[in-house]
Amino acid sequence: MFCLSAALLFTGCSTDPDDFYDDHTLDTRLIGTWESSYGDGYTITKSGSEITLTYSFTDPEYGEFINYAGIVVYVSNFSSNAGVIIIEYDSDKKPEYQDYDDNWNPVGGPYPPPGDYLGIYYKDLKTTSVQMGGAFVAGGAEEVTPYDAAVAFTLENEKDYMGQYGAYTKQ
Repeated sequence: MFCLSAALLFTGCSTDPDDFYDDHTLDTRLIGTWESSYGDGYTITKSGSEITLTYSFTDPEYGEFINYAGIVVYVSNFSSNAGVIIIEYDSDKKPEYQDYDDNWNPVGGPYPPPGDYLGIYYKDLKTTSVQMGGAFVAGGAEEVTPYDAAVAFTLENEKDYMGQYGAYTKQ
């Protein structure tokens, strides 16, 4: 009996960081307003069981412009400080895409995203700082269904969508 108790004592609770468990819930440290030194930022709010995410830019002269906003439909945590948040765009808060020529003059468009679901990757989450960014590929990284988004926006595919992250501070 003593051996069984000792075995349970040493195997019952692992402190190995490789034993991270993803419960697919949003880390509560992400809730709040996050701003960069460039005037853009994310606002993540929770009301009851609904979580929303807004990405906006504030121009000192003209005010705030919402680039996109939506409801969080899925979260995949890669570790205790990194993951991806998948949102479904609000119908009136979708981004528009534009093609440009070699001199950055608009050509055609603007046109809507290819789907309604976007992954917002984050890493290096701390109490007051995080690196974050929306998945991006030419023509739009959005997926058509939540399932397709969950399959596309994974840790393994991060390199395909994230050329760089923005640095944000919690307000």
